[in-house]
Amino acid sequence: MMIKINKISFIFLLCSFLICQDYSLMNVYWEPEFPNKGDDIIIYADVSETEYFKNSYQMNIHLSVDKKEYSTHAMLRDYSKGLFTWTYRYKINKDTDFQIDNNHGFNHIDTHLIKISDYDSILHEANLLLAGQDYQGCILNLENVINTYDGKSIAAEAEYMIAEIFLNDFEEYSIAADYYKDIISKYPKEYQEVKKSMFTLAYIYANYLDYYSDAILLYEEFKKTYPDDDLINSIDYELQNLSKFDKEIKSLLNSSK
Repeated sequence: MMIKINKISFIFLLCSFLICQDYSLMNVYWEPEFPNKGDDIIIYADVSETEYFKNSYQMNIHLSVDKKEYSTHAMLRDYSKGLFTWTYRYKINKDTDFQIDNNHGFNHIDTHLIKISDYDSILHEANLLLAGQDYQGCILNLENVINTYDGKSIAAEAEYMIAEIFLNDFEEYSIAADYYKDIISKYPKEYQEVKKSMFTLAYIYANYLDYYSDAILLYEEFKKTYPDDDLINSIDYELQNLSKFDKEIKSLLNSSK
């Protein structure tokens, strides 16, 4: 006997099927969170909490810049983040709408929007204040950015600007060092400001505060964290210069035993 399903019942069954696919349990994010035009971004989908997508042998991403035409692309597993995290690398030139699932087509469920950053305008006033040497106004403006965008890359950039003011304009090396340390401890290692802070802090330790052991440790940490960075040659040069101080420190420690 053939069972007839009317249009309403079919739509209900389809929606029930789509909802049961655990879209809401999928953890979707991208880095950098606020990309600039032309940036390479990595889109992640952690499906470890979803029963449906967790067992998928392939996940796809559907991309659109006009919310009309979508292109579908296969995602890759990122085993460094576990067995159930899928990734897709994308160069963004316009605000991009996307959906992730294991389907070959787009079904308008649980979409996400990546907006190109307007960071230049966020920091525009601070840059104007800095150019006019209104340091107090500039720092207050930057602190407001840090509080508003807590943990975001724009906050790291604002805090780095404050550190640079104390370093270059005020020559307050200890205060600048505290800001660099805070950036290193608070933000992800992928942020450019963290990498720059690590190098600059080590340089301050070695050349202004005479914390030679701390400088050596921080330079070595930089080399482990960013082994292929262009600054490695400069760091090796700095470590070579610091080696004599390291030997003197060890000699003093041994003589005091």
